[in-house]
Order: sequence, then structure tokens, then C-alpha cells
Amino acid sequence: MNQTLPRAMFLLLTAFVANAPFASAANPDLVARQKWLNAAIKKVSPALVSVQDGMGAGSGVVVSADGIVLTASHVVETRGRNSPRLQVVFPDGSTYLADLLGMSRSADAAMLKIRDKPRNGAEFPYAKLGESDNLERGEWCFALGHPGGFQPERPAPVRLGRVLSVGHRTIVSDCAIVLGDSGGPLFDMEGRVIGIHSMITEVIVENRHVAIDVFRRDGDRMEAGESWGRLQARDDDLVESNFFGVTLRWRDFTPEAAHVISDSPADRAGIRPGDILLRIANQKFADPLGLNNLLSEVAEDQDISVQLQRAASEREIRLTTGSKPSREELRSRRGKQVVLGREHANELEQQLTSFRKPGSFEKRSREEMDRFASVADETQGSVVTFRRKLGRNIAFGAVMSADGYVLTKASELEDEIEPECILSNGKRLKVREVAIDRAFDLMLVKVDALNLKPVDWASREAAERGTIVLTTDSRGAPFLPGVISVETRELESSKRGFLGIVLGNDAVSSSGVVVTEVLPGGAAERGKLKPGDSVMSVNGTGVSRREALINEIRRLPPNSSVTLRYERDNVIRSITVELTPQFIVQDHEVLLPDRYGRDNLGKFVSAHHIGFPEVLEHDTDLFPDQCGGPLFNIEGKAVGLNIARAARITSYAIPAAAVERVYRQLRSQDAGK
Repeated sequence: MNQTLPRAMFLLLTAFVANAPFASAANPDLVARQKWLNAAIKKVSPALVSVQDGMGAGSGVVVSADGIVLTASHVVETRGRNSPRLQVVFPDGSTYLADLLGMSRSADAAMLKIRDKPRNGAEFPYAKLGESDNLERGEWCFALGHPGGFQPERPAPVRLGRVLSVGHRTIVSDCAIVLGDSGGPLFDMEGRVIGIHSMITEVIVENRHVAIDVFRRDGDRMEAGESWGRLQARDDDLVESNFFGVTLRWRDFTPEAAHVISDSPADRAGIRPGDILLRIANQKFADPLGLNNLLSEVAEDQDISVQLQRAASEREIRLTTGSKPSREELRSRRGKQVVLGREHANELEQQLTSFRKPGSFEKRSREEMDRFASVADETQGSVVTFRRKLGRNIAFGAVMSADGYVLTKASELEDEIEPECILSNGKRLKVREVAIDRAFDLMLVKVDALNLKPVDWASREAAERGTIVLTTDSRGAPFLPGVISVETRELESSKRGFLGIVLGNDAVSSSGVVVTEVLPGGAAERGKLKPGDSVMSVNGTGVSRREALINEIRRLPPNSSVTLRYERDNVIRSITVELTPQFIVQDHEVLLPDRYGRDNLGKFVSAHHIGFPEVLEHDTDLFPDQCGGPLFNIEGKAVGLNIARAARITSYAIPAAAVERVYRQLRSQDAGK
């Protein structure tokens, strides 16, 4: 997806077990939240569907026994192309044809009807509808959907968050969603549908959902076959034009008037700096785009009501709108937004660091993190930080033994010169590398310390889908909450041999295939291959084309020994290297941590972010330098070791059982030495 404007929105198309008794240290609110979440996931998961039209895929949710499906209008939009052949796919893989009934494009809402009767019962599984107008900011919610499209081997990932803002048409939450989630359901903690996934912005906590009351108000029209409106995914700042006349400062999704344009409709109506806008034309709005869309449907010279808050008291005033900007003026305004939207740009830059201050209604708010204090107390001393000597943090680490053995993420630490290990008491220690497991990207190191507190690792059963989890720092402070999105599984990328080079599209010379980039941590780097080298053969097979080299490597599994013949500076050379699993997306569709920028939509990732034989997937928005440490449940037991940030909404952890197994193997190598 390409970024357009600072405030542009982005469309997203393309088994319950009984809880073991929680430790007495667990916060009662967290225990209750966990039980509610487990029960709700079990209840609603069968009603989730993938919505497919032969060109792309989104998500949807069944809301009636006879097969009414709610989704987003942009998932099934037919204008400009032939009517699609719609089908829905249930979690068990069963597929049904569906008909588009109707849609409200302006709200991004659509309704489908499954054509056939259910094959395995009297009715389809369905979820009940909630009410969005009565939602309070800060209420907990969870998202289901099919990010990246329906995958039979992977259940729909769970994401947990809170309601940040509620409007007439829109809910904003910090339940992170992404491509493929469009049309999927947002649930309250009782398993009632309160929203349908719609759009995202660059900032990861700004996830837009169609408010379920849109369907309550207009569902009869959709069911009757009506389609109307126009989807608007851009904020034209109508509120700042002479049509309304006020510049707003948005803080925690609360719009405060920062400046009122002289002799504008807002000025004449009596709006003053410091006023907080609550409703316009008797409608709430959740965010800048919601306000813009509301104003776009108000006529010029129209008398409307404006509810606002001034000095802690609410009041209503009347405002007569002015003239709307022409298309030329809007285009000019859009050009200026890139320069003038500095506050939004600062917000984006802050969310690309670990120092962004969370809003008061977010799942990372101080109030919510305080609920994890008892969990953090249980883990105190089990986490360390690795830091460049007199430099920045590199990674966290998990204490594995009282006498100083620590596991961490290998690719973050491997090439560092004299890194320091910082204990929870602030003591700095030198690090001795013991051994590396490249498949799991784990490094075992030894520090000169005694009486450390090893991590308390949980059983496999403690890492079910929906388990609330926490990442702490080396001081024992809780700072990143999340939920296990998908239970332990093997990644397909772990079965592919990988050399660790990037080839340009024109990467061919007279002697072979030219290497344009050598990736850190790969077999090629360890073999001292360099950019500009021309690879001539793989295990004796000549490669004169880019595709030939790629195919020769793809045929081989990880850990295979490969002999490369290559030319450098007119000299023919040869090396033998051992392939790793594929540890990076080869087409660079996600950005590495040193490539942050305005285009990435929050998709910054670890340098080594796929290829692990076993992973737990969770929705914590880790930064690459926050990997390597334990991932705790609300009992204070580690369900895994954070190993990578893999995408906008995906972090991976190595499951506890695999961590302990790899640790024993690496420790035995040290004993052998």
C-alpha cells in the first residue's frame, strides 16, 4: 500500500480448554479478562469467514442462522469490474457461494447472503450483534480476521485491544489489523460483534472499524438490495476550510480547537480556542476522517447544531456553514498538508520508537500496565539487556541458569564487538559466546555471575490461542502487553534453504550472477561473499541467469553444504557454506529496522524474522531491539522467548519447550569444549 497523505486511511483488502488455576500473584482483573476472552473466542470463532471474489480476499462474519454475512464494502465493491463470483470460506475449509445484497459505501459496510443451506446442520454458526453507540472509550475488545488471506493450516489470529474512540459510523481501536482483515469482526468481551474492520493509518494504534450500529440503522436497506454512497478514505480538512473554520488539535482522539479562523462560520457561531467538539449535526465522530466525512455530507449555508465542551460543561450552539473548497483548492490543500501536518508527522515518528507515550485509553496505558505489576515482580531478575559498549541497546536476554548462562537472539548480537550484558541491578558484565542455533536464531552466552534468577518456563498447555502475555525489560518493568494470536506451529520458511544474498533484476554479468547485497547472519556473509561478486556455479552446476541461481538454492534444505564458484576482481574463487533456513522475506515487502520511513505503515521488522521451526505468534508490537527476552503469561511464567518482529501486527516467540530443548543442546556444546 502506498502512502498518500499524512491523514490518509488505507483499505485492508487483499479449542477452548479449562483454565489451570492462576498463581495467587496474578491480578484479579487480568484473571477475569483471561476467562472472558477464552470463552468469547470459543463461542465466536466458528462464525468467522473468509470472503473471496476470485481477485482478492477479505474477511466477514456470519450474523444469522440462515447465512447473513457482514463485511466491508470495499471487499466486495463491483464498480469498474465484472460482478464477482463471491464465496465464503468457514474455518473448517467448507466453502459456500454468496450473493451481495447491498452496501453503504460511505460507511464501508456491506451485507451478503449465503446461497445454500448448511451442509452439516440445521443452521450456520453465527455471532450476535452488540451495540456500538453505548460503547465507552477504554472498553476491551478483540479482533478476528484473516491477515494475509485464509490459510488452512493457521487459525484466524486473535488480537486484543481497547476501544479508543466511537463515532456515528466508526470505531477506532488499538486491535491491530492489516491486509486481509477487511470485513472481519471486532468483538466485545462477551463475543458480540461491535464493528467490522475497515481501514488503518500509519500509526499502529489507529485501526478503523465500521460501527455495528451502521448495520442496525441501514441493514433493512442493504437486505433489500440497495447500494449507495461513496467511500472516502482521505481527510480533506474541511473543518479547517471556510466551510467550518477551525484548526483542531487531536489528543487521545479528542478534538480541541487550537485556532478559530477569523470571520469564519465557527467564529461567527462563537466557537473559541480550547473548546472540545463533541457532535456536529447530532452525530459523533471518532477521528479526523470521520469528521471530514460527516462534513462532506453537510450542505453549504446549512444551519446545524454543534455540541461542544467548554470549561468542563457541555453546551450547544448553532452554526451556519460556509462555502466548500473547490476541487482545485482541495488539491492545493493536499499539497500543503505534507508540509503543514507536522504534528501528525511527529506522532508517526514517535510511534516508530519505543518512547511513544500511550494514550489513556490504550492497552499500554499506565493504569493498565499497573495491573501487570505483580506479574513483573515474579519475573524480576530473569531478564537482562545486551548493549553495545557505550552505545544503544541491542536485545534482551533470558537467564537460563543461576551461574550466568543466558539465551538471546543470535542475529542481533553476533556481529557486535564486546557487547555488554546489563543485569537487573544495573551491573555490567562482559559476554562470552558459547554456541548458536541458526534455525531458531538463538545464541547462548555466558557471563561471570552467580545467584542469578533463571526464567520459570511454562508448560505447553499454558500457551493457548488467546493467552494474555507480557514483555518486561531488564529492570522488571512491564511495558508491552499482548495476546497469543496463533498457537505453536512450524513456519514453511523453515524448510527452505537460504544463502542470504539479494540479486538485482539485472544481476547478470558475462561471468555469472551478480550479488547486489549480502544479508547479515546468512551463509553468504559467513563465507565472506561480497556485493559485486559474480556467482558462476552452485555445486558444480553453472548458473548464468538470476532464476537459475535462485532455483538451485531453493532445491536444497537448510543445513545443506553448498560449494559456490564465483569471480571477484577477475579472480575465480570457491567457498563452501552451510545454508540457513530462509530468515527474511526475499522481496523486501517489509522494512528492516534501519529503513524506517513514512511509507512503511508500521511494518518495521527484525533482520531475521521468519524461518523458525516452531513459533508462537502474538500481537505485541515489539521493536527489533526488544527481542531476545522472555514472553510471560499472567502467572509470571514464560510461555516463550521473543525472537522477532515479523510484520505490522505479528511478533514471534520460540515456545518454551523448544527454548529449553535448544538450551540443553547448546549447553552440551559448551561442556564438550
